[in-house]
Amino acid sequence: MKRMIGLVMMMGLVVSFIGCGDDDSSPTGSSVSQDMYAENIVGTWKSYGDPFWTFSSDGTVELIGWDLIYNWEISGSTLTITDSDGNLYGDYPIEIVSLSNDQLVYTDTIDKVDDSGTVDEQITMTR
Repeated sequence: MKRMIGLVMMMGLVVSFIGCGDDDSSPTGSSVSQDMYAENIVGTWKSYGDPFWTFSSDGTVELIGWDLIYNWEISGSTLTITDSDGNLYGDYPIEIVSLSNDQLVYTDTIDKVDDSGTVDEQITMTR
């Protein structure tokens, strides 16, 4: 019995090790490098199948359905969206996890209501 448990544990370790690798969270297209984020983010992104954001190459982004225009900038994997007065959209800049031609995965950080810290939510958008 001990041998069987040892074998099962060993196989689990091997499977875990083999399963580790680059997961670009992008099953529908190949992920692009951070250097290309600003180019590949341009266009309309959908949330739950509905258009949500349209990023333009002129550095503006429209929040679809609200007729709101913001400015956007990407530095490394950080996406900063601000209004015309420089106020940040959301509580913090957005951290891009992966970006491909048809999928954007990012982490949105918000303050807890009771001011006891923050909450991170990973969001996936598609084209």
